[in-house]
Amino acid sequence: MLAMIRRDPWAMGLSVLLHLAVLVLFLLARQQQANYMDSAAPIESPQPDAAVPVVVEESEIATRLETAKSRQAQQQQEIIGLKRRESRDLQALREQAEQERQRIERLKQQQIEEEKRLAAEREKRLEEERKRKQEEAEMQRLAEQKRKQEEAEKQRLAEQKRKQEEAEKQRLAEQKRKQEEAEKQRLAEQKRKQEEAERRKRESAEAVAASRSTAETAARQSGQSSAANQRRDGTGTGGSGRMSSGSGGKEYNKYIGMIRSKITRNWRRPQESPDLQVTLRVKLFPGGGVADVRIARSSGDPLFDRSASDAVAAADPLPVPKGKAFDEFRTLNLKFSPTGIR
Repeated sequence: MLAMIRRDPWAMGLSVLLHLAVLVLFLLARQQQANYMDSAAPIESPQPDAAVPVVVEESEIATRLETAKSRQAQQQQEIIGLKRRESRDLQALREQAEQERQRIERLKQQQIEEEKRLAAEREKRLEEERKRKQEEAEMQRLAEQKRKQEEAEKQRLAEQKRKQEEAEKQRLAEQKRKQEEAEKQRLAEQKRKQEEAERRKRESAEAVAASRSTAETAARQSGQSSAANQRRDGTGTGGSGRMSSGSGGKEYNKYIGMIRSKITRNWRRPQESPDLQVTLRVKLFPGGGVADVRIARSSGDPLFDRSASDAVAAADPLPVPKGKAFDEFRTLNLKFSPTGIR
């Protein structure tokens, strides 16, 4: 029944209304019949024809009256029975109508409950759908948030890497610039020292020339004075010159040791140079100034060769003797090796 109501509730309602209409029509027909029976004329005894006089005995009249009364009573009993049956039928119909009304009421209640149940199920489905959509939206939001975080982290790492590369590039450029600047300064300093050495050399040469000129002038004056004296005295002696032997070997070893010691103190040896050896030809000014440094024989390692040249430049000026003994130190051949300078 509930399945039929859910399937076609309008057809079910129409069927109930048709049943109620038939029941009402039946009750109206029964009521009209009862009214007709109540309003029917009573049965009267036949009236004698006035025109034809009939002689009837009193016994027969009494019998006929009794029969008429009996028939009338019977009819009244039948009418009463009919009314009772109609009343019972009407009561039965009323009970059926009430039962039908209650059944329809129950059906309506069941339909209302079914509609409520369906509405509750529909609301439940809508709530579940709403929750599902909320969960999907939350999952999408979290996924989007995660994607944005990963993208931001990726961009941050890329930016960090770019900055590191840029910083490394700038550091290398700055290092190269400093190296070039240092090399430029070293070359400028070396040029300055060379120019200073050339200047000192010129000054020394000029001083030597002036000294020689002064000595020659004094010698000539002395010779002239001696000749005049000899001529005046009438005697002459052959000049006899004498070289001062001195101790030249000890003096040389003393100063060469001091030169090696000073250069060694300023030598920054490369760490990996076990079997290398470079020979430098060093020219000095009077007073120990370094005039020129050249590689006479390379070690094959530019770094090792350069460290030896830098050591000589850093030790400038070198300790040298004065006077005639300096001639032995004008040009020095120095051999640099990991074990020392020879």
